[in-house]
Amino acid sequence: MNKTEQRYFDSLVQSGRFTRDASETIYLARQLLEVEATVYKEVFPALRGREFVPKSPMSQGAKFFSYQEETQYGQAKIIADMADDLPSVNVNRTETQGRVYPLGDSFSYSFFDLSHAAYARESLDSTLAAAARMAMEQKIDALLQVGDAAYGMLGLLNQTSTNTYVVPNGALGSPLWTQKTSDEILLDLNGIAKAAHIATKSADMSTKMLLPLDSYELISTKPRSSTSDTTVLEFFLGTSRFIKSVEPWYGCDTAGALGVKRAVAYRPDVDAVFYKMPREFMMLPPETRGLRFVIPCVAEYGGVHARKPKTITYADGI
Repeated sequence: MNKTEQRYFDSLVQSGRFTRDASETIYLARQLLEVEATVYKEVFPALRGREFVPKSPMSQGAKFFSYQEETQYGQAKIIADMADDLPSVNVNRTETQGRVYPLGDSFSYSFFDLSHAAYARESLDSTLAAAARMAMEQKIDALLQVGDAAYGMLGLLNQTSTNTYVVPNGALGSPLWTQKTSDEILLDLNGIAKAAHIATKSADMSTKMLLPLDSYELISTKPRSSTSDTTVLEFFLGTSRFIKSVEPWYGCDTAGALGVKRAVAYRPDVDAVFYKMPREFMMLPPETRGLRFVIPCVAEYGGVHARKPKTITYADGI
């Protein structure tokens, strides 16, 4: 028995909650190790929040975290010879605090299912464990998008103190890209891309852009012009000084004010924006409830935070 198996076994024995046959509970503990390994091999390609927002390290057990922002104020001036009234320059530091919240779900096996599997020396079906992991990942992805207002959490798509690009109407009188020419769409793309560079007076920039699904599909297939074999997206990426990648994200489909489409440009680096998650998906020791063995699953999550909100630009109604 390896260390992990021993940990499960010890927790089962010490809990004193199991009155079932010892061989069956030990079998369950050992089988959960295999189930857990199988679940972690699952891939959830549609859930891309973790790909788009970098994770900032945090130790398990910590409930609160903080980070500081610095603002320099004061400036030099032309002075007289032997002047004694030199202007003062200082740095103001503000601290932002956050906390992590537990996430949880569970799955269960019946006593008889476990008995049959143990008798047949077959592995437990990992479908339920995979479903529990999937449900957890779906919740995390939703939190990465827009957070949870009830807990004061924000997501990548609704940060505060950011830049706003007001999408202008095109020649047909609509801001919608489906009603705009390639040149008009490119004007919007470049306007979104350069907003952070202007807002920070060239001190910082956005390097990545996320778009609603159909907006991305539109620019990835729409020709740059009637005489070009280059798409709007290809032309934009080939000429933008700032944006290095553009990706589709279904979270953008309804993230704007009143549920409209929202584009976001940002810099996906921990010093600009990050999320906290000190505890990843974890299956706890099984509990016996009547004729069921219930396996609680937990994680801990602390929201998306923008250290440099002026590197983020939103554009609604494209």
